[in-house]
Amino acid sequence: MATLYYYLDTRWPRKDGSGSLKLAVTHKRQTVYEAIDVFVRPDEWDADHQQVVSRPDKKFLNVIIKKRMAECTLAFQRIMLRDDMDSFTAKQLLHMVVRGTDTGSESEVEDYVLPVYNEYITLCKRPNTTATYRASLNNLKEFEPKIDTLRFKDISVAWLRRYQSWLSGRGMSVNGANVYLRNLRTVFNFAIKNRYTIARYPFRDIDMSTTEPDKREITWDKFLEWVSLPMTDNRVFYRDLFMLSFYLCGIRPVDLLYVKKDQVENGRLVYWPQKLGGRKKLSIKIEPEAWEIIRKYEGKEYLLRIMDQREDYKAFMAHWNRALKAIGKDVYTPAECGNGKIYQLVKHQGLIPFIKIYYARICWGCFAYNLLDIPMDVIAQAYGHKSGPRITNFYVKRSNEKVDEANRALIDRLNRDLAERREKCAGSVS
Repeated sequence: MATLYYYLDTRWPRKDGSGSLKLAVTHKRQTVYEAIDVFVRPDEWDADHQQVVSRPDKKFLNVIIKKRMAECTLAFQRIMLRDDMDSFTAKQLLHMVVRGTDTGSESEVEDYVLPVYNEYITLCKRPNTTATYRASLNNLKEFEPKIDTLRFKDISVAWLRRYQSWLSGRGMSVNGANVYLRNLRTVFNFAIKNRYTIARYPFRDIDMSTTEPDKREITWDKFLEWVSLPMTDNRVFYRDLFMLSFYLCGIRPVDLLYVKKDQVENGRLVYWPQKLGGRKKLSIKIEPEAWEIIRKYEGKEYLLRIMDQREDYKAFMAHWNRALKAIGKDVYTPAECGNGKIYQLVKHQGLIPFIKIYYARICWGCFAYNLLDIPMDVIAQAYGHKSGPRITNFYVKRSNEKVDEANRALIDRLNRDLAERREKCAGSVS
């Protein structure tokens, strides 16, 4: 049975010792609160009779809180008559109660999906996030032609399963389909938080768990062969950048391109990963192998010259990926020009045809773990991922020393094995 009452919150008292009076809803052993902008001291509040006492303006305040309680009780009783009341959480009930007092009745709530979705997109801070949600909205429009009249209350469990089945029918992977579903869930939660809707929350009955991707492995021997392949064209440039990412503990490509020269402090690269939205700062020691590549392609404003004359990194990333895939054996075949002359057509047969820029990050973690037994917590720290108990991480500031040692050990292993490989190749040639 759900209950509605006032609660005086004294956890963060004001200077005069008063606390915030809050509307409370208890349901399914959970209690949630909503402040009503009334502040009283503990000795001025009678919790049993739900009224202010021992205060000159008590009559005025009691009129306010009783009027507010009467409005909320009316909305609360109306919600209690619903057949699906037990399916709501305490937080949803409180939002429905407050929303009911704001609108006068549930039927007056205009909870259309499209304007809320567009509003959420405008609030996205990162361009990539904006693009992702815009693509999700376009996908939703394809599935739901009547998107202009779609309301949050229309999004039921059955509706979501139809949407999930439709995504699967388009040949989309489970993880790809779940991206669209999770984005819709985020917008739904945004609507509830901002009291745009009092619709029942349907996502608890939908499985949106991520399946482990089928990773294509790059073996250590194949990696050594790929790194040591002799080349003289511009593919060297793209491989150098790949190796720089590897030498910097698998730094994300976008962070590598946008990091600036003034972010090098005492021989360390200090930056805020874009994907983490400025929530965490990483510090990576720049090893001599990394310095050699940085000096080779040093920029003016940026650490590397790539973004000095570019505004968008995505076109460069496409060239980068194509060049990495083309690293391999060069096959020459004769071809005839229009004037009858014969020339040699070069075709690159990629040694690792599926390789992409992000494999620098994947390889660093896989090799550190599988070859050197580096603990997962150290790898997570190098990546900027969360690891270990959340509360412990709040108190314990982890040193970068273990990450530095792991990176140095992996680079030393790479250098040693590359040297052995070159000696064997030289011996076989002689």
